[in-house]
Amino acid sequence: MSSRFSIQRPHVIASLPQPIDSTNGCNVVGEVISGGVGTKKRKRSELAVGTDGEGLSLYDISSSKLITSYALPPQSSFTCPPVSVRSKISKNTIERRTYVSTRTSNAELTLFRETISGLSTESSTINHSLTSSSSQVVFLGTIGASKALEATAATVDVLSVHEDGEIRCFDGDSLQERWVSPSTALFREAPLHPKETKVEFAQLTNAHTASQGILKGRQDVFALYPQEISVSGFNPAILIVITKSTQEAAAIRTLHVLSLPRRAAIHTNGLQQSVDSLLAAEIPSAPGTENIGGPPTFSLQAASGVLQQLRNETLTTFDLSDTLPKEQNRLKIAGGQSFLRLSSTSVLVSSPHSMTVYNPKYQSTLATVELDAGGSSESRKRKRESMDQSSTVQRDQCKLVGYFPRLAVAIAILGNKLVGLQVEGHQDRQGRLQTAGLLIDSIGRSFNGHMRPTDNPGVTKINNITTLGHFLPTGYDIPWADQTSELETLFRKGECDEALFDSKIASHLGMDGTGEPELGQTNGSSSPTEETHNPVPNTNISTKERLSPSDIDRRWVVYALSKMFKFVEDDAGESRLSLSFYPPDTFMWLLTNGFMTIANIEAGLRMSNSAFKSLPDGCLVDMIVDTDRDMDLLLVLVAKNYLGAAELLHVIRHLMESLGLLGENPNTKQGLLENGEDFEIPNGDVEKQFELLEAEMENDLELAEYRLGAGSGTRGHALSQALSKLYARPSTDIVRALQTTFSSQEIVCLIYLLRFELARGAWTTKYTETTEFDAADEETAQQDNAIILLSGLLNNCVDAIGAGGWLSGEARLVDGDPFEAEELISSLKLEISAALEGIEEAVYLKGLTSEMIRYGDAVEAALPNSIQPTHVPVILPPTSENTNFLPVGLKVEKPIALSKVGVGGAVHQRTKRDIGYLKSQKVGKYSRERIRV
Repeated sequence: MSSRFSIQRPHVIASLPQPIDSTNGCNVVGEVISGGVGTKKRKRSELAVGTDGEGLSLYDISSSKLITSYALPPQSSFTCPPVSVRSKISKNTIERRTYVSTRTSNAELTLFRETISGLSTESSTINHSLTSSSSQVVFLGTIGASKALEATAATVDVLSVHEDGEIRCFDGDSLQERWVSPSTALFREAPLHPKETKVEFAQLTNAHTASQGILKGRQDVFALYPQEISVSGFNPAILIVITKSTQEAAAIRTLHVLSLPRRAAIHTNGLQQSVDSLLAAEIPSAPGTENIGGPPTFSLQAASGVLQQLRNETLTTFDLSDTLPKEQNRLKIAGGQSFLRLSSTSVLVSSPHSMTVYNPKYQSTLATVELDAGGSSESRKRKRESMDQSSTVQRDQCKLVGYFPRLAVAIAILGNKLVGLQVEGHQDRQGRLQTAGLLIDSIGRSFNGHMRPTDNPGVTKINNITTLGHFLPTGYDIPWADQTSELETLFRKGECDEALFDSKIASHLGMDGTGEPELGQTNGSSSPTEETHNPVPNTNISTKERLSPSDIDRRWVVYALSKMFKFVEDDAGESRLSLSFYPPDTFMWLLTNGFMTIANIEAGLRMSNSAFKSLPDGCLVDMIVDTDRDMDLLLVLVAKNYLGAAELLHVIRHLMESLGLLGENPNTKQGLLENGEDFEIPNGDVEKQFELLEAEMENDLELAEYRLGAGSGTRGHALSQALSKLYARPSTDIVRALQTTFSSQEIVCLIYLLRFELARGAWTTKYTETTEFDAADEETAQQDNAIILLSGLLNNCVDAIGAGGWLSGEARLVDGDPFEAEELISSLKLEISAALEGIEEAVYLKGLTSEMIRYGDAVEAALPNSIQPTHVPVILPPTSENTNFLPVGLKVEKPIALSKVGVGGAVHQRTKRDIGYLKSQKVGKYSRERIRV
């Protein structure tokens, strides 16, 4: 089953410089956010990419261009991804602040500041040495400034998290330290010594976001704050840290949710501050796998409380919204190097040779694309014979670094290229692409090597459970090549005819023992243009199935269609669907059981030709009409099989053409004969001309007999079925199919047909008028909801032509006159007004007669079963003096039976006293009624 997910091949956004240290050098990628006074923090479609020994560059992803770049000393290397803030100071002034953490002989924090005002640009660089800390920085982030905002003051402060757990805050302008939280504050509640623990991951969020996911239901935590948390009000920053500690050869990872020091405490207590631990919980891990593989990578969604970890080619998803972290699922991905979370049900994972979207929830593969090794081959073509093997391996690695949902683009570093991958998923109602993996996208797309929760070591498996294979048809455990080997051998030898194929495939499709259906009599007359021999059996069949259609193995259906149909090209160069192999019983069984669909035929053609893509619209309908000119098969195709809007319109076109409802083509319409001397007979042969005219008249007579013969009932039934099926399709699909399938004149012919059906059903006639339809037989009667179908299709036809088509005169009428569009529109307005008036009258009459109908139904329900009316009206005797009034608001009482069943089953007649007592029980409280016995 094909998935609606797709990944385009990577396209190059920028070429990155090579690190000076080819062995240990690397690239780091950080995000760019927008900030400023009174603005909400928002992630921009830009990336800050740093290269060891070279510098830092900012790229615009949407336009694939370089924004700016900053140089660094050759001996410097990045310790963590940078962070950049873009602020709009005024209408014409934009400021960029980019913070990086580097390490040369000592650790440094650097600010690259750039102010753009009109055409002028001012740049400055500020360095701050981190000599007071012996541990390197593993995370940089920005938070709201902790000092009073001034006109020239920075709107953000810089937060650094060190590997040993120390947390520092710096002024966003001067990089001066504001406060320092020692590493002991992070592990205040941890049983291990801080020296044995290091930070592996850190991320900033806010209190309101955390309350929706990671701290959901933890109201005791938010009780520590002096104010109530809100989105636009008090919403302090929260730091989430994951640490790893080693104890007795076992690695333990802990999730810390930290609250930063408050501004009042900072101004009071000076630099020494301590973060407050809101939550500390151990992250579960599989036993015996803690020290296998390299360092893990994490992705945290604080709003949904989901943590994903990729380590040792295993992607694990944890639920953090509960009291303790809980493992949701685990995927074993061969060659997995890095990953990006696209949505709650899809994740993009990179491997050395491909990019793949997985659904962790349903353990399936949604889409995959092979990586173009162009970058690696180009680098190898360079004349660097001294390049060692380690640097070549490093350039061949693919690392995912960012995802932009609005652009639907995932960013990766492939070799020395910054590349983008377009990820296309579902479209929501607003037309935006959504990368949510649905269950239908995962059916039949399980991948090898994945690990389910029951595959974990130490988990007991449940035996004798009902699996998906239990519901599959018999034979799925046998290889498909073995099942079709006998038939394929017969086809190769040329010994498989139609009858033998029917008998061989009968048991697989659930037909009767011989595979031959019971045939009835034909419904219609044959066309005057068709041959005497009709190879198609009659359609009035009743197959004796041994299997229901839901139990049939669909592979046999596709296999049968692959043998019957071919997609060929005729002498005129047009492609068409051809019935090259015709087993009659199999063909009729597939047609009458709903398996003759476009999707099944395309699957069959792909089975015989892997390069085949899709069928053009109308090819199946054209093949059915060419096979059976009586259109009996077309009726079965419409009634029993699923057809799209375009296919149904092809059916309607053939039926309208056969019934003479498409009018004359204005391009082929003959002119009138002139009564003048200039008229000449071609070739001067009058008798030959009369013979041609006589033959043409005979053909027209035969065509008229064919259109009005017994077969016209079948075609009319098929046309009604096609219109009903067309109305069930979405309106947008109907309009699009009308515009691509029908010409404007054919759409107007369909409008005429729908107008005739409106008049035929008396929808445009008043109830007080006497028309010729009053004497119509029961076959012309329509259902009450037919007006919905007719009006809906009329709206679609009008929308398909469009206002421009009506105004420009492109909508030619049946006789080809473009100036009759105004008259048609006026007639449509009058008929619609008449139909609306009729509906209003019906609603008014319903209001008048509803009480009488309700009273009559209640009287019929109250009658004994022995005298329940069938079709004869029941006349009740008068029970009161006011029977000449309408029974509005009258209460229907169930009559009292004149007999009763006594002890032992004896039947006794009720006395008048007994009847009077029962009637008195029916009298309401505080009421006065006369009881007559």
